[in-house]
Amino acid sequence: MMTDMAALLKSGTLEKVSLVAERATGKKPAPQQIWRWCRKGLRGGKVKLAAAWHGGSWCTTQSAFIEFLKAQTATQYERHGGHAPVGDYDEALRAAGLL
Repeated sequence: MMTDMAALLKSGTLEKVSLVAERATGKKPAPQQIWRWCRKGLRGGKVKLAAAWHGGSWCTTQSAFIEFLKAQTATQYERHGGHAPVGDYDEALRAAGLL
């Protein structure tokens, strides 16, 4: 996952996390959820969304959000002792309607 701010800015247009998440998942996240994704992280801090604080809200790119989803999926498989699907996660995310 990207952590370098320059890489985040080069990877696409910054948009509010709530808009990117809603477009990708069909659900608008709560402000507390966005804060947790960007600051505290998930899975014990292993997975964080690459984001920038701008104009009073957290912003990210579409590609950073997809990487965030991929990282969540990978840690979920590890957590339950399973193995991540072989190959790229893009196919699974497309099947779920997230790409």
